Amino acid sequence: MEVVPDRRTALRLGLSVLGGAAVGGGGLLAGCSSDGSPAPTPSPSATASPPGPSPSLDPTQSWDTLAARLTGELVRPGDGEYDTARALFDPAFDTVRPQGVAYAANQDDVATAVRFARATGVGLAARCGGHSYGGYSTTEGLVVDVTRMNQVSVDDHGVATIGAGARLIKVYADLAGVGRAIPGGSCPTVGISGLALGGGVGVLGRLYGLTCDHMTGADVVLASGETVRVDENHDSDLFWALRGAGGGNLGIVTAFRFATHAARSLTLFSLRWPWGAAQEVLTAWQDWVTGKLGAMPDELWSTLVAGSVPGGSAPTLRISGVFAGVRAGLSGPLADLRAAVRSASPAGTSITEHDHLAAMRIEGGCSASGGECGSTAGIRAGARRPGQRAASSILLAPLAPAGNEVLVRMIEERQRDPLATASGGIILDAWGGAIGRVGPAETAFVHRDAIASIQYFGGYPAGASAEVVDANGRWLRDTVAAAAPHVSAQAYQNYIDPELTDWAQAYYGANLPRLRTVKTHYDPDNLFRFPQSIPV
Repeated sequence: MEVVPDRRTALRLGLSVLGGAAVGGGGLLAGCSSDGSPAPTPSPSATASPPGPSPSLDPTQSWDTLAARLTGELVRPGDGEYDTARALFDPAFDTVRPQGVAYAANQDDVATAVRFARATGVGLAARCGGHSYGGYSTTEGLVVDVTRMNQVSVDDHGVATIGAGARLIKVYADLAGVGRAIPGGSCPTVGISGLALGGGVGVLGRLYGLTCDHMTGADVVLASGETVRVDENHDSDLFWALRGAGGGNLGIVTAFRFATHAARSLTLFSLRWPWGAAQEVLTAWQDWVTGKLGAMPDELWSTLVAGSVPGGSAPTLRISGVFAGVRAGLSGPLADLRAAVRSASPAGTSITEHDHLAAMRIEGGCSASGGECGSTAGIRAGARRPGQRAASSILLAPLAPAGNEVLVRMIEERQRDPLATASGGIILDAWGGAIGRVGPAETAFVHRDAIASIQYFGGYPAGASAEVVDANGRWLRDTVAAAAPHVSAQAYQNYIDPELTDWAQAYYGANLPRLRTVKTHYDPDNLFRFPQSIPV
């Protein structure tokens, strides 16, 4: 079987060589373990397909009839491309076998597929990037894949129309080609749909806000098969919900419209500390991003990555980030951070300036100068590739010392575990700034008071034994449980967690009742459903 290289694994291995050329890699790891329907990592008990077996098809609604009605392509079991068509990024979902994967070429194809699912009762799932933590972008029924609808254009007013199937590296490259940009995640293969529908945190979030905050409109295929064009003045309740409800809940978006910003040069930085300073660095970073150490400009975003290194002598620890400006503007803030960590100086520092696209390519783990970035070649069911599990918490205030101690202890436990054969740890991403200047009820994204998110991640290598996979899952859940008394009850819906119990409240908080009302209005029969879809 083919061994597929995985960028996330390369990053985990790279935790031991931080401060090298790929500065800003923290945002990269967060990006590929995140977003919308980001990289899937459930427990074995959570990998079951969405609800129930599909009923028998009426002969008048045959798969052949569906294929004939599509401009795009329908891939079915037995077809040569079936294992590629059904694969998500994580091998945990290779056991799911859809009855069909429809590659929609246009909005009419999506509507045709939705009407087919409604008429026949087969399960339905929308897919763009294929990174869903819970595997919710696949089903034993019909997968509607929108990746071929990926065109990007910008009008004279700077409004970008982006096909729902565009992956982030194409979005950034096409927008940069006309001097424009939107805030978003780092992982190049994440789809714009999952990212924007669940919020969309990224390296420019403090400066510009979330991806969903820049959405000015969208084209949506509803559960009825109708298509609507939504914005602030048309189906405004649905438009409100699309900005934070998460993918696959309310319809299938076929195109987005976003307000853009002028692309600007970015400075990437990375500082590596010895593990012995971990608790002090954790405290200093949280004080830093909340402005307790000095002015924290919106232009400055940062991430703290701490993780075990298989075979290494100690875990690794790095703070890296992006400054939307020239490197001179970083001098003061970085001096504040260094001064706050009194027990040790950084073991390595890197600061580099880049044009906008080159910086986003580096954040995505790619070469700054060009070449292929974000290839999905080799991603197919049955191919050997690494996996990971992940969960999240949201910080509303800096952790108390006991909370920092818990995080350090759990990473150290993983470092000592012989079954931890790939890195595991935590990623803290700075929020605040423009993210917090939107009211929690203005969009469906409720987490506006957060100072940061924590993502807990645990990886396992390609071909890992069941014992290794199970041990990895136990460590993740133990870490989440140990951290729970020290963090908020909120979680980021784009880091969807199949084992989270009170998930609806954690993802949506006070916005849940309105979301249920919108869901009931636009999808009363609950056609768009999966284990953590908004309940009717």
